[in-house]
Amino acid sequence: MVTKSNRDSSRLSRVNKVAFVGSLIGLLSPFFGWLTLKPNRLATGTSLSLWNSLGWEIAVTTILLWITILVLSLSDGKKWQPFAFAALANIILIMTSIAAGSAAAGLISKSSDLTRVSLSSGILISAVGALIILISARHQVAQNRLEMNLIVWPWLAILLIFLLSGWFNHLSILQEYFNNSSRLRQELLTHITLFSGSIMAGILIGIPLGIWAARSNRANRPIFFLANITQTIPSLALFGLMLVPLSALSTAFPFLQSLGISGIGAAPAFIALIIYALLPIIQNTYTGLRQINPAVIDAGRGMGMNRAQLLRRVEAPLAAPLILVGVRTAAVQTVGNTAVAALIGAGGLGQFIFQGLGQAAADLIILGAIPIIVLALIVDLAMLIIIRIVTPRGLTEAPA
Repeated sequence: MVTKSNRDSSRLSRVNKVAFVGSLIGLLSPFFGWLTLKPNRLATGTSLSLWNSLGWEIAVTTILLWITILVLSLSDGKKWQPFAFAALANIILIMTSIAAGSAAAGLISKSSDLTRVSLSSGILISAVGALIILISARHQVAQNRLEMNLIVWPWLAILLIFLLSGWFNHLSILQEYFNNSSRLRQELLTHITLFSGSIMAGILIGIPLGIWAARSNRANRPIFFLANITQTIPSLALFGLMLVPLSALSTAFPFLQSLGISGIGAAPAFIALIIYALLPIIQNTYTGLRQINPAVIDAGRGMGMNRAQLLRRVEAPLAAPLILVGVRTAAVQTVGNTAVAALIGAGGLGQFIFQGLGQAAADLIILGAIPIIVLALIVDLAMLIIIRIVTPRGLTEAPA
């Protein structure tokens, strides 16, 4: 006998919960401002609703699309459902973005040269909802990589074409970019130099420490004690702690200043970033070596291998995937931590973030934050590819 509670439970199980949440988020977006019209880059400005900024036709169409997604999320899962979700989410992202670029051009043409039009919370909330829908659709067709990419990325390709054509040039974030493009390139290069140099140093220090901790019980505790303690220090405090000893050293030994070592600048930033990168690398190196089956080690010894040969030919290949997972974690973490280095004069994309905070210029903050996010995603994807390449065929279950 099927009870009412069983029917309700069965009906609930057919709901696509991720798409349902995404559609609810999307339906909340019309209640917020979609564009902000400011007399200049620093003024607060006036928030414009979906109807007043993009027009009634776009507003009604957007709401109807979100309602359609909501209804679909409550229906039984069909094979075509993820493609419908993806198509509707792509339409919302493309339509609202293009309309925002057109609306910005119209508003600027009716105002002074100092007027700025920026994206407001409503359009960002709608974009978050659409991305959640795309994530839901992606997971439903995860077995087919071609289909997965075809349904997830069309919006990005189309918006990039419009971006390169100058369609969005009247948005304030693009105007900030044009005003700071040369400086942005310089700070991006500085950011990459800081994080890549500190990660390379972290690898050269962290992997030998992890091997030492795995081989010696005496070294195990102090290594992890120090690595864990440094992780508990807030990043800004750790950068600050580097100032005093390095200032004292550069004063006592003036030749260090000629090498660029002083209390502020790149030197303290490098040291602090290296310290922060160590724990995941040490931890994963230790775990990767300790999880190797002892029988494999015994087999290597039985073949006459010494400790160095065992490490090079047996242990390192087997532990490499997990070690690289630690490097991946440290690298992505360091991309973000490098932004704080701007506070001690090391430069990097954090310069834009803190300058924007000081001037209450949200677009300048976004100008610094977006490249950091993109850089972190690129580093994460590159490390994931490297991990898959170095993973032995017999270890396809290795974590990534």
